[in-house]
Amino acid sequence: MARPIRPAILILIIWLGFALRLHELASVPLRGDEAFSAQNWAGIPLQQSLTEIATLEPHPPLTYVLFRFWRLLIGGIDSPFTLRLLPVFGNLIGVAAVYVLAIRLCRKRIGGIAAALIWAIHPYEIWHSQDFRNYAVWAGLSVTSLWLGLRLIDFPLKRNWLLHAVLGISAALMFYTEVFMSIAMVFVAICYQKSNRRFMSGFVSLQGIVVLIALAAFLVLQAGLLASGAYPGNLESLNIPDFLRRFLPALTLGETAPGSSLWLWIALALGFLTGIVAWGSRRELQFIGAVILVPFLLLGVLSLRVNIFHPRYVLATVPGFVLLIALGSARLAVWIAKAAGTRPGYVMPLLLAPWIILSALSLRAHYNDAAFRKSPAWDELGAFLNNRVTIDDLVIQLSADPAFSYYYRGPAEDRALPAGPLQPADSVIDELQAARARYNSIYVVSNAIPSWPNARVVEDWMGENMQPVTLSDASGLAIRQYQEWTVLDNSAIPLASFVGAVDLLDYRFFDEPLPTGELLLRVYWRPRAVTGSPLKSFAHVYGATNPETGAILWAQDDQFPQSGRIDSRSWELAEVFRDVYYLTAETLPDGSYELRLGWYDPASGDRLLTDAGSDSFLLQDFDYPPRP
Repeated sequence: MARPIRPAILILIIWLGFALRLHELASVPLRGDEAFSAQNWAGIPLQQSLTEIATLEPHPPLTYVLFRFWRLLIGGIDSPFTLRLLPVFGNLIGVAAVYVLAIRLCRKRIGGIAAALIWAIHPYEIWHSQDFRNYAVWAGLSVTSLWLGLRLIDFPLKRNWLLHAVLGISAALMFYTEVFMSIAMVFVAICYQKSNRRFMSGFVSLQGIVVLIALAAFLVLQAGLLASGAYPGNLESLNIPDFLRRFLPALTLGETAPGSSLWLWIALALGFLTGIVAWGSRRELQFIGAVILVPFLLLGVLSLRVNIFHPRYVLATVPGFVLLIALGSARLAVWIAKAAGTRPGYVMPLLLAPWIILSALSLRAHYNDAAFRKSPAWDELGAFLNNRVTIDDLVIQLSADPAFSYYYRGPAEDRALPAGPLQPADSVIDELQAARARYNSIYVVSNAIPSWPNARVVEDWMGENMQPVTLSDASGLAIRQYQEWTVLDNSAIPLASFVGAVDLLDYRFFDEPLPTGELLLRVYWRPRAVTGSPLKSFAHVYGATNPETGAILWAQDDQFPQSGRIDSRSWELAEVFRDVYYLTAETLPDGSYELRLGWYDPASGDRLLTDAGSDSFLLQDFDYPPRP
């Protein structure tokens, strides 16, 4: 039997797991599925989510109950940090559960400590613990149910029957593929209790009840999805090579693990450890084999019908991999220590070092590598639009992503367009034409889904029919604002006239920089006469002398009218047009500046004079950064 538990070691490991799950918890905005959970699981009354949302998305009822309860407990859904604390706490119980599960299997405290440590630093568990979905909570419930099931097999007391039943049902009602673990536990019981027919009858009946309850919940809420083909899944179907290349790395070291050939080394290491466990304990091998193989095989069979062949749907198999690594290493440590005349505790860190190092590298990529960032900058995009749009604008979101509506709070109407991959191009264009007539400007934001056949319709139509008056992006999420090319009011008194060429009628200057770091300036010109050579306009920012250049010019944008769309040798007289200038602000030190406009002949460099005799016109003074 294992030596008495040393609570301090386990508590330190739990705190380590807690710290890793809290680290950078809110640094990345909610991804689409998380935002959907926040808005439609947690954010609406339970009766509504069970009758409207659960019938469309195949998740069990306890998920909706728990997430709604969490929203009521924390008081809202506006904080990603507090939302994600639910999966953090739900998954953290797995540290203690896998500890006692390992000890019950191997009777060695060193195996339990190793299992707890691997779970605490497991990159895939941590990824899901920082994701406002039900997977991490399910994983915590499932491993606890495994421990209680094994304890029930060893000690079939009434209390153990009840506890295993409650946890098994709870896990199955948190995520449906938990029924795979119930079937796996039947195989374990058959291996362990072959001669005890009375126990086997009761145990099989209990697992059957868990499966039937989950099936009943599915039939009540979601039977129509599969029957009608309304939910074919959105991933892939059974793929054996994919199991080796994706499942093994994900379920042992996370999807952020480094190296394209890592799966081969993992497979070899797990194969070696399987041999160690098989050599030392048939009991351990039977349990680990059932927990890993049964869910994988059943998911493969199910994915022939529904495209759900993905590691997260067998997240409950992670305890099997954790136990294989921990118990195999523990048994090997005992053998090596005996041969070397030392203690297993001195050998164990060396055997676990590769897993710890690879987990650390995977976690570093999860926390810091932009290539593995789970969500684009929806928060940055939302904040920009919230401060810019008006009720006269329309916001079109190309990604059809729920995360956009979580962060967007502006007064302008927003819609996803295309609404889906099957929306005909003509239908999309009809909506755009109607919006063009109704709104002052149209924002087209985020990025289209390349695989959609109608992905380019919005961008192509807007580019052909309307003028882009804002071009920027929020850390990769495109921001484009469009208005009509034609500006109707040509009766305004000019602010300035450039002799013999063009009037300056109006302008709008945004002293808050765009997300890409430019100051935006829109200027309205009215041609007075055609010119003999093509003219360029300029917008310049002047300030104190720049010590690097020795000049007072800090930023500029020189361009032909509408970037060459209009030529001053043939422009329409008295027809107002709009020019857009982008002035880099990233190099501007704090201070006061002048914003000036002018025109010149690029061939000669000669500037046009204003009617006041100046070679540029002072639009305004401004401070950068803007004063509150």
